[in-house]
Amino acid sequence: MAAAECSGVVSGAMSNGRLTAANLCDLWQKPYKDRADAVVTAFAMNDAFTAKFGRPMCLTSGYRTYEEQAALRAAEPGIAAAAGTSNHGWGLAIDFCPNTYGGAAGVWLRVNGPKFGWDNPSWARPGGSGAFEPWHWEYVAGVKALAK
Repeated sequence: MAAAECSGVVSGAMSNGRLTAANLCDLWQKPYKDRADAVVTAFAMNDAFTAKFGRPMCLTSGYRTYEEQAALRAAEPGIAAAAGTSNHGWGLAIDFCPNTYGGAAGVWLRVNGPKFGWDNPSWARPGGSGAFEPWHWEYVAGVKALAK
């Protein structure tokens, strides 16, 4: 579904890795999805990126079910979060390809991502408290709402 087809509204009880189809929308690159409110802002960011670079942002991940989180943790225990703890399970995270988070595109993303409500969290940056993950970006408003 295109951004125009996504209401941007989330409702009902949610748990990590168990979001309902009604709360998820497709991102521009299949098969990736994220939470509806995050997708609307991600599309706006991607539109601006595409206008600048002539291509859409390349994705490697979005929403992950609980089972997908568990499988990834088993395969990548030093990087992947424990199942049920990742912001991917809330539909609030995107992982980008190297051609999006590196070089001139990466500089653009670092400067402009926050204008659209997306940021590479401090724990994922050099010297942060977690694994260095320049590809991992989160929808800030959604993450802050979870912390309340």
